[in-house]
Amino acid sequence: MGMDKSTLVALIIEDTEDDVIMLVRELQHIGYKVCYRCVDNMADLIEALNDVRMGWQVVFSDFTMPAFDGLEALKLVRQHNADIPFIFVSGTLGEDKAVQAVKEGAQDYIVKGSLKRLHAAIPRELRESENRRKRREVEAQLDYLTKYDEVTSLPNRALYMRHLHQAIARGADNGRMTGIMHINLDGFREINHGFGSDAGDQLLRDVARRLTECAGPDNLVARLAGDDFAVVIPDIGDQQALNDSVQSIFTCFQGPYSVSGYDLCIGASAGVSVSPLHGDNIDQLQRSASLAMHHAKQGGGKTLELFDPKMREKMHQRTRMERALRRATEHGEFALHYQPQVDLRSGEIVAVEALIRWTDPEFGPVPPPEFIPIAEESGLILPIGQWALTEACRQHKAWVSDLGAQITPRMAINVSPFQFRQRNLPLLITSALNAHEMAPASLEIEITESALLHDQDETWRIIHTLSDAGIRISLDDFGTGYSSLSYLKRFPVDALKIDREFVEDLPQGKDSIAIVRSVISIAQHLGLTVVAEGVETREQMAFVKQAGCPLVQGYYFHRPVEAQQLSLLLASSDPFADQLKDR
Repeated sequence: MGMDKSTLVALIIEDTEDDVIMLVRELQHIGYKVCYRCVDNMADLIEALNDVRMGWQVVFSDFTMPAFDGLEALKLVRQHNADIPFIFVSGTLGEDKAVQAVKEGAQDYIVKGSLKRLHAAIPRELRESENRRKRREVEAQLDYLTKYDEVTSLPNRALYMRHLHQAIARGADNGRMTGIMHINLDGFREINHGFGSDAGDQLLRDVARRLTECAGPDNLVARLAGDDFAVVIPDIGDQQALNDSVQSIFTCFQGPYSVSGYDLCIGASAGVSVSPLHGDNIDQLQRSASLAMHHAKQGGGKTLELFDPKMREKMHQRTRMERALRRATEHGEFALHYQPQVDLRSGEIVAVEALIRWTDPEFGPVPPPEFIPIAEESGLILPIGQWALTEACRQHKAWVSDLGAQITPRMAINVSPFQFRQRNLPLLITSALNAHEMAPASLEIEITESALLHDQDETWRIIHTLSDAGIRISLDDFGTGYSSLSYLKRFPVDALKIDREFVEDLPQGKDSIAIVRSVISIAQHLGLTVVAEGVETREQMAFVKQAGCPLVQGYYFHRPVEAQQLSLLLASSDPFADQLKDR
């Protein structure tokens, strides 16, 4: 209903007419044109709250009434509206009851003989109510972005993982199986490049819709990333039921899809695994389904593969690699390369990230994504991580000695979630700093969001201990899995690093644009530094700079290099003048 600024739409919970008249007169005396309804029982209150036409702005309530209780009224109002100001106006409210009322969610209490306090209370509470509403809307939008994919509106990886964990646990309790499908579209990259990203996004939405329809209400469909989808199939009784379900779901790729006016047959490669047959935890199931999906794609695509233990042949190679990794740990076969973080405003190198490298006599150069997971699973990440920390501190001291403290940038180093399971981690880190005469402020610890999930109380203690010592904390790969704004409120984080998977789609990918801008906005509002990783093109650099991201890291400026090569870069007066030059 249309109201001018002086109108106050009030719901009054009161059983005494004279008190209602006194309250309304005082509100009118203040300057409000009062539009109100008075109720004195639960049924009428519920009816009034359900009347959305009124648009209640404030609720006034007596505390004690013959047929109704003020606290019960407060509970009902809060169930309908968490933000509307609720003010007790009572002559019987003692101090203890007043404190209880505020704890239960009331904004204020006013004695019936002191209604003049309404003059200040009403505008204050109306402002606070609007602030709460806006804050709740922003939080709801951000919460949505952490759970759902913006392009398809499907659950994202984080929500999928939580749902899968719950489904496996229920299946184990009930003696039922849980299946998962990993699905990757065949030829999507060519479609996306040939028809444009808008057409690609529309195709993803169409696939999501058909997958959801074919999967039915009992199965969860998620978009994991890019053109990767997953389906959780819970409560499976036998192998035949699993086969029937996955075949039914896969039929969504039988008919053509309309892409920019063309009817195209879109194929897909899918892999299926089932718990407990192929593993009784998420990691094993994920690996089995992914392995089956890659097996299907390597066979030409457009097919569905159930995981077969014979596919584990590659697992044997992993075992060989673990043995080699153990030997490398014992013999010190690792090296650190360093990649600069550049301040787009000044062109200065403000930090360098230490990145571990390994070249094995048998396997040759092994990329970190291949050996780090093996190191984590085998426990070797602990000695490897400690070596990397010690070596990074040693190198920082060498740079200070050669170049001077003013030129030497901050050293950033990744700490694995598994290292956070060491209760003495703060002591290990400070000991490395002391051994190399390195100031705590010169070290930045990069952690992933998954590190915050394991034993949050102990992780909180470790991170606070490090932060209190003056060590910077940055949250790496922000937004890729378990993003939660509560982590940013609870843990003393100094910086957020936007993961390269969001940067690589810039400036074309709409979902990446939304996520990157949201992360930058979150960081700015929380007073955090934000770093964009994986910046490889001038266009990406220009976009993140325009969006308000001050620091970047990536191949556009410099690849990770050995310390000696980076020393030359640090000694240069203006190493990135060409990359930052306006064109």
